[in-house]
Amino acid sequence: MPMEKADLSPDAPRSAPVVYLDRSVEPNRSLSRRGMLVVLGLLAVFNLFTAGFMIVIGAYPAPIFLGADMIAVSAAFWVMDRRRTARTERVTVTSDRVEVHRADIVGAVWSTAPGFTRVVLDDPDADLPRLRIASAGKFLDVGMHVGPETRTLLAGELEAAIQRARSERHPV
Repeated sequence: MPMEKADLSPDAPRSAPVVYLDRSVEPNRSLSRRGMLVVLGLLAVFNLFTAGFMIVIGAYPAPIFLGADMIAVSAAFWVMDRRRTARTERVTVTSDRVEVHRADIVGAVWSTAPGFTRVVLDDPDADLPRLRIASAGKFLDVGMHVGPETRTLLAGELEAAIQRARSERHPV
């Protein structure tokens, strides 16, 4: 069986770039989405029992207020969850790009080559260090909505991923 020649033309599709870091950075929260549903479920059950008792004793307007209370608490939890997801960032380091995507913006907020990108952690011993990525005199704050431990950890992961992307050797 004859061997086929590899297509080395400039129009030939290249292989996908190697991904060194693909991390979602989410704000700290005290209640997960599942926990929020559990709390709302328990509150609904409590309100149903209370409404039933109020109807039995003849306090007919009370269930209306219990329903309004349930709607208000659900709306507050929904707003909290929407805020959290709007502050989510995705940091991706591949062999040819360093990109930052934010949930509330379509497309990449930051996109540079790893060879020209550096990680800057201002005042790492402070209570809230500032994590930025820099390239060509421009800076972008990353992880603004997370705690200091997460920022420091993210800085180390970013630095290591960018270093691995820089040291990758491409065949000429």
